[in-house]
Amino acid sequence: MKRSVMAVVISAMVFAAFAATVTSCTWMEDLLETEPKKSEEPEIPMDEVMNIGELLAGDFAGDTVWVRGFVVGGLTSDGTVDFGFENEVLGTVLVLADMDDCTDPDECLLLQLTKKAHRESLGPDSPANREKVLSQLIYVQGKVTTHKKMPALTNLCQYKLE
Repeated sequence: MKRSVMAVVISAMVFAAFAATVTSCTWMEDLLETEPKKSEEPEIPMDEVMNIGELLAGDFAGDTVWVRGFVVGGLTSDGTVDFGFENEVLGTVLVLADMDDCTDPDECLLLQLTKKAHRESLGPDSPANREKVLSQLIYVQGKVTTHKKMPALTNLCQYKLE
């Protein structure tokens, strides 16, 4: 009787260790990924999507919303908008506007890229990403807040480049 109880306990311990190893390996693989996983295109609820002007004119602080706009540049370390990525910009912030030729910071929305996968696929650190996203229409879902005293979208949930 004692041997069967002991065998069950040992089996349970081995199974728990195996399950922990499998879980941690999967987690480590996700952490070590150099390219974000390609997921299905997000389903964009077009009737809920706002343009930048609508967002700026309303009171949506703290709300999670869908917004569409064009990537017009990035944010420099001193907090100024750099249209067209002419200068060194932060790798974690894109600047969106309703028109792809916008040059007025008051008509812009900052998009914070807090997740590593978003920074790697959209972040303006790399020249390839700047070229890929500049003047592109993007649909984004995130939380309305402020960053460097400017309207911003953070906690990016989903996005789609057009």
